[in-house]
Amino acid sequence: MHLRPDPKSWSKENLTLSWLGHATFLMNFFGTRILIDPALENRIGITPLGNSTIGPKRFHPPALTAAELGPVDLLLVSHAHTDHFDYPTLRKVQSPHTIAVTARGTLRLWRRLTFKSVIEMHWRDVQELSGVRIRAIEGNHWGARLPWYKEMEANSFLLSKNGVNIFYGADSAYTPKFKAQLAGTPIDLAIIGIGAYSPKPFEARHATPEQAWQMVEEIGAKYVIPMHFSTFKLSQEPMEEPLQRFLHAASRQLDRVVMREIGATWVMPSSNICEKK
Repeated sequence: MHLRPDPKSWSKENLTLSWLGHATFLMNFFGTRILIDPALENRIGITPLGNSTIGPKRFHPPALTAAELGPVDLLLVSHAHTDHFDYPTLRKVQSPHTIAVTARGTLRLWRRLTFKSVIEMHWRDVQELSGVRIRAIEGNHWGARLPWYKEMEANSFLLSKNGVNIFYGADSAYTPKFKAQLAGTPIDLAIIGIGAYSPKPFEARHATPEQAWQMVEEIGAKYVIPMHFSTFKLSQEPMEEPLQRFLHAASRQLDRVVMREIGATWVMPSSNICEKK
């Protein structure tokens, strides 16, 4: 049985978010509706013929289709790799009412898409958009959609509103840069990638589950949601292995891992919000 979020029921007085699969999240951040790295089609990859995609097929359907998302205020795309920047999905969610945020050097990819605005962000840039403070964070990844697009970067994001801080790690190998850039910021929720690390050379750009947990510990995140697993076969590790290894690494603090299934919805505990006021 697949879990299905119900965004229409989400309160504007809280942080509510759902994992739609792979690296795609939909959230209501105290009234600001945010969509991150949307890839909701049956395949990811190149699209030589419009919406016909050649590439890996989904193992699990998305928790929601593009038509079921509802209105979106902010669209965040961390980098241009096809499992994060999916043209067929972006065409379906484009709206003149939505502000899109993209990595530096990727603006050319948005030319045929219609959004209220498309804003490039470089590492450590800060923008106040739709009531949310967004800071671009440097990780250890790369963003070129094609090998010769060397100017394309890859972002992680720090999202802040009403005293609550969410860190979206996007794709990254282990790096001390997260700890350095987030020093002094209390992280309420970290969303961290745990897959696509095998064979060994892949660890240069994607953290192992154990390294992902280490970064969660280093930034002191109160809660954590693992992602980037169980959806597309992008590497050699078994589909079920990343979560198993991540939970083993976190075994003494499993209460901090607040989401494990595609389609699950998490609401920040009211006690956490009261602490911020």
